Amino acid sequence: MLKFKSLGLSIISASVVFHSQALACVPESVLDRFTNFYFWQANPEMSDKSIKSHQTQYKKEWLAIKEVLKDRIVWMEIPSCYAEHGDYGYEVKDYVETITALIDAVFYTSHPELKGRKLRPSETHLIREWNLIKQSFLYDPC
Repeated sequence: MLKFKSLGLSIISASVVFHSQALACVPESVLDRFTNFYFWQANPEMSDKSIKSHQTQYKKEWLAIKEVLKDRIVWMEIPSCYAEHGDYGYEVKDYVETITALIDAVFYTSHPELKGRKLRPSETHLIREWNLIKQSFLYDPC
């Protein structure tokens, strides 16, 4: 009898571990949907359009956005401003930090020569460009 109880607990434990691992891995389709959403915010002219092979800058931006998002989408309770209390789904964690990382990703794909370095106060044209990109992103999660 003890062996069966122990086997039953092992199966339950394995089921819980498997379930939590499944949620730890975001499906590619979910990642692509989030990537498209933020890409279209930065590039509204491309909304619901596919990137053509000759549009290399758009492709670089899309890939940079996807790279930022790949470890920032989690299964969690959806904020009450979007759903009923207790509803769960995929959401972006650390929203403000993620938006800042997305702005940087879009900006630095346009300026690879900067190699991700911080902007200097004297580089007002670059700061202005960064701020324009910032304006294209929804900055408030609710």
